[in-house]
Amino acid sequence: KAQVLGLVQGEKIFVQKFARRKNYRRRTGHRSLATKVRIASITA
Repeated sequence: KAQVLGLVQGEKIFVQKFARRKNYRRRTGHRSLATKVRIASITA
């Protein structure tokens, strides 16, 4: 049996794009969502 406690965000991850000799640089970031769960009991 489990109980959902809510959504939490993970750490920020940065993604970089780069093209050499073209003066092209892009940096974006995102934070993935995760569900926080409390396990009340485990039955076998």
